[in-house]
Amino acid sequence: MPTISQAHSDAARVNGAKSHGPVTPEGKARSSQNGRIHGFTASRIIFHTAEEQADYDSLVTEYTSHLKPGGPVELDIFHQLIHAAWRLRNLAVADARLYEQAGGDPLLSENPDIEKRAALLHRYRTAAERAYHRALNQLKSIQNNRLYREQFPQLLPSDAPPLANAERFSARTQANLRSELAQAVKQAETEAKSFSSQIQEMLNQFRK
Repeated sequence: MPTISQAHSDAARVNGAKSHGPVTPEGKARSSQNGRIHGFTASRIIFHTAEEQADYDSLVTEYTSHLKPGGPVELDIFHQLIHAAWRLRNLAVADARLYEQAGGDPLLSENPDIEKRAALLHRYRTAAERAYHRALNQLKSIQNNRLYREQFPQLLPSDAPPLANAERFSARTQANLRSELAQAVKQAETEAKSFSSQIQEMLNQFRK
């Protein structure tokens, strides 16, 4: 005898086989928006029209021209940044439509569906903003490090790891060099004073 979970699974499979999707125009319209609605949390981007694809390609071109990512690590972070930027643009459009539908601030709407949708969009937007700024800061850090390595290769060991923080390494190296130089100068001054004292003592003995 099948278990309750197995019975539910079998029933779901039978019902799924009978279902051919929404049949009314309203149902089909809602179904067509599922990808857009849930796409705000998806890890991949789904384009519903050629215009969306063109807009996304334009976004990638603009960001590539401005940020000039290089190397596999920078490119991976760059694509995370693009994904977050695209989500933020779509969320802004969805937010504007919801404002229009609510006739004002959706969060103040008396319609529970609109209020729920507004809260959901706010949560998605907050997550997208965090992802955007996190990726931007990571990319900035890696590119600053790359630029420093290119400009001051003499300050780094030849076998330095690619992701090692070149600026901090050089700063510590220079600090150590300054400390060693200061100690050397102090020692030289001490030795000079001692030598001068010995010369003066020799001159005094000679004059006697």
